[in-house]
Amino acid sequence: MVEMVDKQQKLVLAIEDEASDLFPLKRAFNQLGSEFVLQVAQTGQEAVWYLESKEPYCDRSQYPLPVLIMLDLRLPGMSGLDLLKWIRQQPQFDSVPVIGLTAYGNRDLARAYDLGINFYLLKPVEANSLAEVLQALDLYQS
Repeated sequence: MVEMVDKQQKLVLAIEDEASDLFPLKRAFNQLGSEFVLQVAQTGQEAVWYLESKEPYCDRSQYPLPVLIMLDLRLPGMSGLDLLKWIRQQPQFDSVPVIGLTAYGNRDLARAYDLGINFYLLKPVEANSLAEVLQALDLYQS
């Protein structure tokens, strides 16, 4: 469950199945301040349910739409690339930036850019790299 988001905070949907990769991502956002609130989905299907307001994510006051999606490109089940393709086929998410997360360098990046990621970050995510990307997306001012 996501903590309550106030009007000044920005919700980020982080789709990551590995706790060891999620921890540095949470730490990086915490280092940037309280401007961002993370909602975590561990699978592509869970992310689809969240984005479509399906059970258990029906209440948009409790589960708001994200201003940013952080997407592990290598997910079990529905792959990160398949989820990215689905996200980009939904008109309501056209303007939501997607940052690809990868530990494998550029193996999937050409396809990910073809499918519509805005940026990518290597895992483990560090606060300074995250801040640079968020500034480029006009989501953060240091």
